[in-house]
Amino acid sequence: MSLHEHTYKPYGSPSFKNSDEIRIAVNFQDLILDISESYIHIEGKFTPNDATKTCYLSNNALAFLFDEIRYEMGGEQVCMVRKPGITTTMKSMISYGESNMKFLETIGWGLDGGKQVLLDKASNVFSGKLPLKYLMGFAEDYCRGILNIEQELILIIARSFKNSYIGEVDADVEINKIEWKIRHVMPSDKQELKLLTRLNRSSTAKVKIAYRMWDLYELPTIRETASDIWAVKTTNSLERPRYIIIGFQNTDNTDNRSEDITQFTHAGVSNIRLYLNSEVYPYERWNLDFDKKLDAVAYYAYDNFQRSYYGKDMSEPMMSIEEFRKNPLFIIDCNHQPDAMKSSTVDINADGEFVNRWLADLAALLEVAFYVLGHLMPTLRNSVVQQILPACHTPSTWFESTIYQWRSPRTPGTLMAEWAPAAHDHPPSRDLVTPSAPVWLPPTSASDMPTVEANTIALTV
Repeated sequence: MSLHEHTYKPYGSPSFKNSDEIRIAVNFQDLILDISESYIHIEGKFTPNDATKTCYLSNNALAFLFDEIRYEMGGEQVCMVRKPGITTTMKSMISYGESNMKFLETIGWGLDGGKQVLLDKASNVFSGKLPLKYLMGFAEDYCRGILNIEQELILIIARSFKNSYIGEVDADVEINKIEWKIRHVMPSDKQELKLLTRLNRSSTAKVKIAYRMWDLYELPTIRETASDIWAVKTTNSLERPRYIIIGFQNTDNTDNRSEDITQFTHAGVSNIRLYLNSEVYPYERWNLDFDKKLDAVAYYAYDNFQRSYYGKDMSEPMMSIEEFRKNPLFIIDCNHQPDAMKSSTVDINADGEFVNRWLADLAALLEVAFYVLGHLMPTLRNSVVQQILPACHTPSTWFESTIYQWRSPRTPGTLMAEWAPAAHDHPPSRDLVTPSAPVWLPPTSASDMPTVEANTIALTV
């Protein structure tokens, strides 16, 4: 078995100008692709209008070069990220720790006036990468190979590049190259024969694709009152939120080269609550006061996210509590919900209360996570996406345990792809023997991992 990285380029000869749409397609269908480890390679040129003035690439600059990124499989949209710059900023601040900082540097994280690791100041050329698992919940959660299906990555260039740099003067930002680099999995003859035989016998098999997707919602202006209620959206039970990230910013931060768009503020907030119809999260008020350092409850919610979302035993927060006070994000865990919420329309509202509010022009950013379940029908020639829908009645414990299993560390050269038969439209049980069992608890040890049924196609290469 071997792994080879291949480069896919956009259609034709695109110019990479503001608001342009870039499409990169993978039309070869006789391949096993490791999309989870794929990445977007970017090269460009950054030239300040006045070299004597201060001007530099800002934190997470590469992600701010785009307004939207979409991933499609078999013509069906699997995942979309709107405003990937601010979306990945909020997600990264709560997902990564100190041990990930060297990896994040190649993405453009942590860039400031004294640290420009992606930029050659002599030639003004910059280069870096954006891994799909950094941008999309699909690539982060689904770490299996994808077989025999057309795939396409669509990128919308940002309308303005001013969020990508900070300085005293304007700068010209040119994108010269955008490529999608994907690893091809080449199984041995024995493994390939076994896979094709299984596919030929199981013409109605399905691949279950479970992942979490993040949506960004913006409240442009918060009223200058002691409290305010923000109507986020009204949705059906399919898109019930599981986690909420809330951040506050000055309204002048966007498209302003004088401000850091990745900087957030507490703005004197004392309480934040999320309402899903009549259910409220958190149940008790936080009663924060950042001026008096009464913020331990908010920091605990921030610190606990990695344990809850990723199933880690110990979290590794990126920020200390002192750093958190200067750049806070507020996390609301609403993953566990009553059964009545599964079959009703859900009104999502957020409530903020402020004490000693010192910022008049205040905007709120809310990032919402929900579960998605898809079915892929693999065939010898052309796999078909049957459906990509938000999950409604699937228990959250099945999603978490399945994703934890997929995300477990892979030994070098190991990639797992699992296909469940069509009869298993419901979540599998813990031991994959009693399909009617409603809950599959996360495995606690290697011996606790589920075994694969005889009528399930499993490829280990």
